[in-house]
Amino acid sequence: MALKSKGGIGIKSLGVLFRRFDDNGNRKLDISEFEEALAECGLFPKYTDLQALMKFYDIDGDGNIGYEEFLRGLRDELSERRQKIVDKAFALMDQDGSGQITVEDVKHLYDPSFHKDFKEGTKTKEEVIEEFLDSFDGARGNNDGVISRQEWNDYYTDLSTSLPTDEYFVKMMESVWGIMEDEDSEANQDYVREIVKLIRERLLSMSNDSSDEYVLRKIFDYFDTNKSGNITIDELAGMTAKLKISVERRYLYGIMKRIDQDNNGAIEFNEFLNFIIMDPYK
Repeated sequence: MALKSKGGIGIKSLGVLFRRFDDNGNRKLDISEFEEALAECGLFPKYTDLQALMKFYDIDGDGNIGYEEFLRGLRDELSERRQKIVDKAFALMDQDGSGQITVEDVKHLYDPSFHKDFKEGTKTKEEVIEEFLDSFDGARGNNDGVISRQEWNDYYTDLSTSLPTDEYFVKMMESVWGIMEDEDSEANQDYVREIVKLIRERLLSMSNDSSDEYVLRKIFDYFDTNKSGNITIDELAGMTAKLKISVERRYLYGIMKRIDQDNNGAIEFNEFLNFIIMDPYK
């Protein structure tokens, strides 16, 4: 867009510009205020073009441009590198491969047990998860408790605006979702393999090398902190910490995949049992 090319205007500068022309301080620009802001950037569109621009920026259709709408209209598309890591995170969340993320998809990935509303009994687990999913909807979302691929991309495209480099963006995604940009590299595969081996050794040590189901169930329950009957990605992080194994969060999904045999995003007791009893590295 022409506005973005005018003098290398950054997000901070745009914020200053927006506030300067927001005469009544309501964090919105009407069409005349928007026209003044464009003129400040050396842009003088015809009135019909101005109306078209207003329609483009005015996402909620209230006849004004809010600050978030203003920034959203100026955003760049994700770079190829950023799009790939965003797609990888979506694939992690979209457990059934339906092309959308539902409550069922994330029940093992997002634990609402400690959410304030759930603990107080004002919301069910499903309602808390739906609220979590709705947080990705953004200005164009429909708050239906489902994240479409478009809503997911829009959310991270908006977020990307405030993150200056691809490297920073990728590290943020790796940390948040426990994924690796280059998980298939030989170095990362070797590292994950060694960590998984170490986890198994520490678990065997906890059980005194016992394969007794009762003993192993007690250990499993110890790490299943929310008593859901599964070890989630967050509980896996807690397990590695309790086993005194230092692991960056970006490696967790790779570790999970080696234990989670049915690939549903969580470790059930039978998978835990098989992992300890059957040495995958013999």
